[in-house]
Amino acid sequence: MDEVKSTVNGQETLPGNSPLSTTEIAPKPKKKMSRAERKKLRVITRLIDGEINGTKAANMLGITTRQVRNLKRQVLEQGAEGVIHKNKYYKPYNEIDGEISEFIVKLYRKEYRGTNFSEFARIVQTEYNIEASRSTIYNFLRRARIRSPQRKKKKTKKTAVTTSAVETKSTKEKN
Repeated sequence: MDEVKSTVNGQETLPGNSPLSTTEIAPKPKKKMSRAERKKLRVITRLIDGEINGTKAANMLGITTRQVRNLKRQVLEQGAEGVIHKNKYYKPYNEIDGEISEFIVKLYRKEYRGTNFSEFARIVQTEYNIEASRSTIYNFLRRARIRSPQRKKKKTKKTAVTTSAVETKSTKEKN
């Protein structure tokens, strides 16, 4: 009996077998996977092996069948790294260096202690030419467990309310 062989990424496979079947060891990904990504890989591998269908895989992962098809295609093309998010290890373009955040925190603690955060942010932007928004500076200082000083409220004298209440009663009785 002739067995039909198919090729996936240049590898010959038998029906029901895949290059990532559980009997073979999948190549170790270069990037470390999270628990959710390992679960995705296990489910997609079971889908490729034919143990489950696309609908069941979608239900297990909590995603749509279309997303399952895309994940399956990525795993077949890229291997285990197909389930890892492509933007996972890239630094955001607008991230501010840790050195600058440390400088801002030290500057506040040494020279500007007691200044509120909004005023301090304006000082940092104008005098030190650091392009960081007020909210970014606020986040740096809050992460360092520094609180913005609160507005000083004037103490008001409490007047005796009982005398005025008695006077209003007596005026009502007269009328």
